[in-house]
Amino acid sequence: MAHVKEHKEPQAHTASESFLTPSKLFIPLSQHVGAICQPTVKVGDIVEEGSIIASSNVFVSAAIHAPLKAKVVKIDTLRHPILKRAQGIILEPIIETKNYPIRQTIDDLTKEQLIAIIKNSGVVGMGGAAFPTHIKLNSPKPIDTIIINGCECEPYLACDNRLMIENGKEILTGIEIAAKIIQPKKIIFAIENNKPEAIKKINQAINESTIKNVPVELKVMKSVFPQGGEKQLIQAITGIKIPGGKLPLDYGCLVTNVATCFAIHDAVYMDKPLTQRLVTFAGDALVTPKNIWIKIGTTLKELFDKKILEFKCEPKKIISGGPMMGTAIDGLDYPILKATGGFLFLAKSGNTKETACIRCSRCVDACPMNLLPLEYAKLAKKEEFDAAMNIYNVADCMECGLCAWSCPAKIPLTHYAKTIKKYCTKK
Repeated sequence: MAHVKEHKEPQAHTASESFLTPSKLFIPLSQHVGAICQPTVKVGDIVEEGSIIASSNVFVSAAIHAPLKAKVVKIDTLRHPILKRAQGIILEPIIETKNYPIRQTIDDLTKEQLIAIIKNSGVVGMGGAAFPTHIKLNSPKPIDTIIINGCECEPYLACDNRLMIENGKEILTGIEIAAKIIQPKKIIFAIENNKPEAIKKINQAINESTIKNVPVELKVMKSVFPQGGEKQLIQAITGIKIPGGKLPLDYGCLVTNVATCFAIHDAVYMDKPLTQRLVTFAGDALVTPKNIWIKIGTTLKELFDKKILEFKCEPKKIISGGPMMGTAIDGLDYPILKATGGFLFLAKSGNTKETACIRCSRCVDACPMNLLPLEYAKLAKKEEFDAAMNIYNVADCMECGLCAWSCPAKIPLTHYAKTIKKYCTKK
């Protein structure tokens, strides 16, 4: 764990805005952990808002829906902020307002019905992992403790903070749905202590919630990075240290992000699939950092073309995600995905010139997974990827970025970990 500069002002204390009328939507077919979806539409089709436009029969997958009523104009290779390139569907919206029905109660719905609704709505983990939520909630092992992750420890990002401030009631309703499915013994809502307004609003929402037979505890955590990591959060709250190769469910725990809970609420109570989300746009190259409700598939370019966002200077670096775990991109022709928490526009790129390792071991001290980043980086440079994976357990790397952040030699250690895992996964 480490204290990193937060850079969350002014976006953390600015009310969210909305831009929900894009002129085009670029929908990648890979937006989740698991199998890539296949189109269920063809060029020329008119699709209704919320209808499925791509899906997969593979177990680990999540359906993709039309964010608006639209015409399918192309199915082609698109820019992807994580994969760089991926197959996708281009939609030309036909702007019409759709009224979603509001369910009054979930008392008449079974666990199986709730899971089916969440699956059909394409909900995935929205803290960045993008694992299909219906699979996570349908645990093969009993879950004693649900931990709601409201830490948002990544610098600059503030969308979860604003969501907790502005939509606490809906988040608690989503938690209630998860609790009905899982039947835990307790629920712990974790928020870092640098979010006092969110703490106040969530405490109020907890006191007003209708969650039955399960105590909900609000746990205020110290603001450190990567507090929001799944295994780190479980250890900080329960004292349980989950070893490599094991999952939280092996120890009776389940962690889910606040935005995911909000999406669960929309899926079940409003029959609304995951087609929009709150995203942070920040950095010193912007005139005004903001949190914006935005349709999945909207590009950065359109936000600037429509003056929703404006540059005060040319950015030297653009990052999809946060500065610690995000991915640098080379322009504005990239769409928002289901798990996109933010984009950063930085006026300076920083000194990234790599020098010789001085064997200081700061990367080892910084690693929250107790790995040896320098050792597997040396093997990666030699393209001995299998050896790095097998000897140094690179699969356990959570790609938090602390090793590279702490390295005085500016060695891109996290990049080497990603390269190793990408190579071994392809095999």
